[in-house]
Amino acid sequence: MDNPKASLTGLRILVVEDELLIAMDVEDMLIDLRCEPVGPASTIEAAIEIIRKDVKLDGVLLDMNLHGKSVLPIVEELVRKGIAFVLVTGYARRADDAAAMADAPRLSKPFSVPTLSEVLTSTFLNLN
Repeated sequence: MDNPKASLTGLRILVVEDELLIAMDVEDMLIDLRCEPVGPASTIEAAIEIIRKDVKLDGVLLDMNLHGKSVLPIVEELVRKGIAFVLVTGYARRADDAAAMADAPRLSKPFSVPTLSEVLTSTFLNLN
């Protein structure tokens, strides 16, 4: 792709992150990539509410650990609605990850704008 920013322009990406400063940083990165950040949501309940109400989400950046709780309920809602997501984590894959999470694309913290761009492009634009 000649201009990754152009291809990402206008994508509505929900940011699910419980650390406010990280959420703000991710939102800034999304804006730099010409995406439209949605949220952020810092709890499982808030994320599910946005997912159920927002009719035009192109994807979700989902922190794997929200206040020490599993984000599996969010993943299940995303799968049910057919919304693509990327798991954002500072941890390695675990053998006991739920099936819906095991094969999901992952983004390791910390990450850069070019890395985010690459993951957004491969996950949210290459869907057929």
